[in-house]
Amino acid sequence: MIQPKVNHLRRQFSKFLFLILILGLSSCDFTSGLNQDILTAQKYVDNQEFSKAVELYERILVKNPSKIIKTKINYQLAEIYYLYLDEQVKALKYYQFIVDNVDDPLWQVKSLEKMADINFSFARNFPEAIRAYQILMQVKPRLKNYDYYYLRVGESYFEMGKYQKAREIFNQILSQPTHPFYIEAFNQMGLIEFYNKNWDKAVEFWLEYLKRERRKDQIVKVKFLIANAYESNEKLKEAYNIYYSLLQSYPNPDVLRARLKSLYDRRVARKR
Repeated sequence: MIQPKVNHLRRQFSKFLFLILILGLSSCDFTSGLNQDILTAQKYVDNQEFSKAVELYERILVKNPSKIIKTKINYQLAEIYYLYLDEQVKALKYYQFIVDNVDDPLWQVKSLEKMADINFSFARNFPEAIRAYQILMQVKPRLKNYDYYYLRVGESYFEMGKYQKAREIFNQILSQPTHPFYIEAFNQMGLIEFYNKNWDKAVEFWLEYLKRERRKDQIVKVKFLIANAYESNEKLKEAYNIYYSLLQSYPNPDVLRARLKSLYDRRVARKR
């Protein structure tokens, strides 16, 4: 329920920002026809006719308007692809234009944050995600989302299979009990050890995670991973007991039933 509300707020904020941009155009020197095209495009956005808005904005850019108008239209195109058309990767080049052409730190930061998110979550281009997050981490004074950027860099290294680099970051977070992602670092360390087939070590981190985590969905997810680690480590009884305990809460109980049957058959075969 939280994510749709967050998306709604993002969209409202985006519309508010672009309204400010449009109002700012009143002092710019451009033809009334261009002005009308921009207002028409914004009406398309307001009416949720996003494809028409994109087409018109692109036509305006072909006319090579002034840099300030070009910049504002690039930002609006980026927001349309990112928030409305669910084509986040297409937004990258428009946000990059903002980064390359706008000196205002506010727009630089917002565009870099979205480029980092798109590369991490949608394009799965983790080197580019790391590059953007590291630029954001270098901003002075430190941005309020600095700790989140640091977490994402660690997660990006993990996704790239660079486990040692990821381990260094999460160990650094674990050395700071007041860090906002201190609890999550236990989960991430468990995943690193799991993928390195260090089953006992993975379970150790996840048990520490469960001591602190309060979100039921995450608890269920990590308990499933613990059972998986036990199963991989031939601790069949322990794995069976955890899978069984999750039958009422796991989102796909058929998966658990299949695991339970497989474990039961393996345990029976052992006794023969």
